[in-house]
Amino acid sequence: MSTPSPLHPLRAAWQLAWQQRSLREKRLLSMAAVVLLLATTWNLALAPALRTWQEAPAQQAHLDAQTQAMRQLQAQAKGLQKPNPISRTESVQWLEKSLSTLGPRAKISVQGERATLSLDATTPEALARWLSMARERALALPVQAQLQHGAPQAAAQVAAQANKTPKPVDKTDISALQNAPLNDVVLRGSLVLRLP
Repeated sequence: MSTPSPLHPLRAAWQLAWQQRSLREKRLLSMAAVVLLLATTWNLALAPALRTWQEAPAQQAHLDAQTQAMRQLQAQAKGLQKPNPISRTESVQWLEKSLSTLGPRAKISVQGERATLSLDATTPEALARWLSMARERALALPVQAQLQHGAPQAAAQVAAQANKTPKPVDKTDISALQNAPLNDVVLRGSLVLRLP
């Protein structure tokens, strides 16, 4: 013996209601069901596809622009990976012309494939900028550095005292150099650069 379906009473009620309708009402309800079915089909299947089809050219143009921008960035990256060849003469000329950014007493001497840069009272920021530009424009890379730091005023006092007396510099003078504010620090010494 089978159990009755829970939908059986609903189906029976629907059939009874349908049979009680006139022919005109049945036609109107059928037409309403067809219109509802068409509207549902339009909203769920056709309208999204039509919208996608209409928006596709604009999206394609946007993607093409992004692709072009990415290709330009790729070309720039490849250009940075392979630096333009530069002669040693051009490299040395650039290094000599740019020395003024390191202070009036900066000097450079070239011997073979190496250039020795002598510094006196150069700020760390100026040296960092100069080294970055030397790497990019002159293809010169630092291979050795012997640098000392000091404060401009404290260094002048130490030098003056050293010129007056033959004795070594006092520890208090050295601590003045070590405790100088960072923005007052200058560098002295030499750097050896490898030329292209």
